[in-house]
Amino acid sequence: MDGKLLEQKTPELEETSVDEQIRDWSTLPIELLSLISSSLFPDDFGRFCCVCKKWKLVPSLPVPRPTQCPIPQSQWLMLYRGCSKMELNFSHPLYKDTYRMDIPELSGALLRCSKDGWLLMSRGKHSVFFFNPFTKAKIDLPDLPHNYYFNAISFSRAPTSSDCMVFGIYASFDRVKFSVISRGEEKWTGDQLEGEQDFHHSPTNPVFYNELVYCLGEDGTLGVFNPKDFSWKAVQNPEKSRHFLFESYLMECDGKLMAVFVGKKGRGVSVYTLDDSKMAWERVYDLGSKMLFVSHAASFSATKVVKGMENKIYFPRFCGKHGVFFSLATHRYESFGSRLSRKDFQGMEEPLHCCWIVPRTETHCDGEALNWLLAAD
Repeated sequence: MDGKLLEQKTPELEETSVDEQIRDWSTLPIELLSLISSSLFPDDFGRFCCVCKKWKLVPSLPVPRPTQCPIPQSQWLMLYRGCSKMELNFSHPLYKDTYRMDIPELSGALLRCSKDGWLLMSRGKHSVFFFNPFTKAKIDLPDLPHNYYFNAISFSRAPTSSDCMVFGIYASFDRVKFSVISRGEEKWTGDQLEGEQDFHHSPTNPVFYNELVYCLGEDGTLGVFNPKDFSWKAVQNPEKSRHFLFESYLMECDGKLMAVFVGKKGRGVSVYTLDDSKMAWERVYDLGSKMLFVSHAASFSATKVVKGMENKIYFPRFCGKHGVFFSLATHRYESFGSRLSRKDFQGMEEPLHCCWIVPRTETHCDGEALNWLLAAD
């Protein structure tokens, strides 16, 4: 009985199968096509548009063109050209093409830090402000009471958050200076500590972690600032480097602080996580599915976007038009789209002003100036 029923259903199933095979792809719902296209990288989006006329008309955020920056939730290296045109150029590690945005609002400003899709900029001696290049939203901070002198500056959260805090530090010899301002405050609060342990701040920006601010020194020393009582302490690096540290970067990864140390001329890249119970660095030899994006203005970790991108450190450097990464699997600098394989930075270039950024557009006041003194909604 069961066999007969199965035989009766077979032609019907075969007919359905044939219909599915000859189905026109242009009949897919526009909502589904929009969802797919919004997640594609620029080159893939170009191929997507060539499938048929309907797919070519699918809206994206925005359509990738040489004068626009695409908005997939992915990591882009933003190159800032501080000239009269105020060009922002965006480059992705997978592709050699760049995408340009002209933003006259940033005329005369300098890039200081990037986080959550926002840029922290300074202009002149006293002006500091936030700017979102994807929505053109701008937030002016109260002027600094002194000239801009920070070795490094950072902020805890997006400036639209009610608990956003900005922290700037200047450290030289036995003197450390701080300036702090929180959302809703009308002026900066500053302090200076004399006779402290010798601390030379590295070019990388501070990181807010567990209600404290961590600063990385040139020799791997870690400075810790408590904004509640303006206390400061410097913890000697237990893993003293045997060679001169050419570059160093600090970020948060999976709820832990992580540091990347780079030797002279790019030789000897090492990764550490901080055991904050012992205040000691522990060596990391494999990142698993994680990727690290490092630059002086912004460094962060992410889970792989595309197979093959994992277990790598992406640097703000280029070999020709191709972005450069360091593979922890091969212990060499490599690049997608080229045969680069080196143990140092030879033949590579680093733009003067650049940072990694993840495009964000989730703000309710696109294109408008926000008030720093008002609490966030």
